[in-house]
Amino acid sequence: MISENCRIDEFVETVKNKTSWEALSLAVEEANRADRMAYRSERKTDFQTYSRQLKRLIGYLRYSVTPRRPRDMAYRLYMQHWGSARELHPSVLAGQPMDRAMQSIN
Repeated sequence: MISENCRIDEFVETVKNKTSWEALSLAVEEANRADRMAYRSERKTDFQTYSRQLKRLIGYLRYSVTPRRPRDMAYRLYMQHWGSARELHPSVLAGQPMDRAMQSIN
C-alpha cells in the first residue's frame, strides 16, 4: 500500500505530482487494497475509514463533484493538488461524446 498508516494525506503527498488520471488509477488500486485489508486486519476501522476517504477522492477526481462538507480532508487535498487544473478526458478533446467517438472508429 502507498500509505502504510492509512492516511489520505500521505497518499496524496505521494501522488500529488501525477496527473489527475494517474492519481485516480492509483486511488482506485489503493482503495481496493484497503478494502481487502479491512477483512484481514485487526485495524479494520482504520482501513475502512481510509477506503472511504479514498473513494471520496476518487469521486472528486472522476466527476468533479462538490461535497456537502467542503471541509472534508479528501476534498481539500483534491482542490489543493488537482481541483483547478483538470486534464480533459479524450472524448472531450475529440469534441464529441464517447459513444460517437467510438462509432467513428467502426
